[in-house]
Amino acid sequence: MIRQNYYYLVAGLPDVTIEQGKLQFGTAEFREELKTGLSKGDYSQMELLFLADDNRNLLNLLLKENRPLLATGVYQPDFLAEEIKEPENIRSYMKRFIESFRAETRLYPNLSFENELSTLWFEELLSTRNEFLRDWFSFELNLKNVILVLSARKNGLSWENQVIGNNPVADIIRKSNARDLGLSAEWPWIEKVLQITDTDDILLREKAIDLLRWNYLDELNTFNYFTVEVLMAYYLKLDIIERWLKLDYATGEEMFRRMLGELQNSYEFPNEFSIKDGKK
Repeated sequence: MIRQNYYYLVAGLPDVTIEQGKLQFGTAEFREELKTGLSKGDYSQMELLFLADDNRNLLNLLLKENRPLLATGVYQPDFLAEEIKEPENIRSYMKRFIESFRAETRLYPNLSFENELSTLWFEELLSTRNEFLRDWFSFELNLKNVILVLSARKNGLSWENQVIGNNPVADIIRKSNARDLGLSAEWPWIEKVLQITDTDDILLREKAIDLLRWNYLDELNTFNYFTVEVLMAYYLKLDIIERWLKLDYATGEEMFRRMLGELQNSYEFPNEFSIKDGKK
């Protein structure tokens, strides 16, 4: 299949760095430009990067959590609320999750609802025809799982029911007792993650992880110049920068403690246990 080049869009992108203190435009403005600038097929692939917000909205609506709904997903919240009643025009993984939720027949009963939905989501993401996206989503899934397991180990918590994915690699990550989970030969970046998770400074740790993501995006696009993949990577970099423009120590600590809280709640352990979160 012939790939379309987007010379005008790519050439007009301002340079960005992870240390960016200010943006000329953000992800919302960039998405509007992509809607009109990309082919229908390429934009449909780009939308896979927006589904995380739809997942949050879907859980919010189904679990009646009454949190603010996000308007930054593929589907508007009102449309998603209607689809919950009779799922027809949404992604297949969402349909499966809604149907199993309503029938009270869990597809992955050992996982939380959030991780069950994420497992179904990644199953669909990893089947996309776009090689760049498959590589990126595979890296993201593996990175999330590795960080989760290493953090759980460090704090003496269980992780078996928190690892996302239903594949041989996820099973290795769940069961391995090796320092590098037995995967460093396949994923050299694990050594960097081991060093990062040993850092007590929460913001420094988060920044190092995002830098790992940033460099991986650059590696994926080594031989791409004016293709949609360059625009996909740019969108992901804008998202990282926006996150850091909003992040402070308190927010970083809250994110970290939330992850540990989810691990802690996945099994019973003595009340006197103390979480070592590196709080100063």
